[in-house]
Amino acid sequence: MSDKLCDVCAREDVVAACDGCGRILCKKCRSMEIYTEQTGKVTVKSFCSQCKADPGLNPQGKHEKIFGLEEVTEMVNKDQTNSNRLQIKLKIP
Repeated sequence: MSDKLCDVCAREDVVAACDGCGRILCKKCRSMEIYTEQTGKVTVKSFCSQCKADPGLNPQGKHEKIFGLEEVTEMVNKDQTNSNRLQIKLKIP
C-alpha cells in the first residue's frame, strides 16, 4: 500500500485500510483498536476518525480511553538503551 497517499490527509504514505469504510490511511490518520473474539483470538483493527466515533462500526469507540496501542508501545520502548531490556515492535499488515 505504500505507493499511495492517505485518503484523509493526502500527504503521508498509506499503511492500513479503515476496517469501517475501507479508506486507505497513513499512520497519523488511523486509529488502532484491539478486539478480542469469543475464541480468545486477539485482532487489531484500524479506523479513520469518523468510523472510530461510530458505535455501529466500533462499539469500543464509546468508551473513553486512557492509552491506545500506539501510546502503550511508545511508553514501553521509551528510554530503552540496554538491548537486554523488553522492547515492543508493532507490526500491522
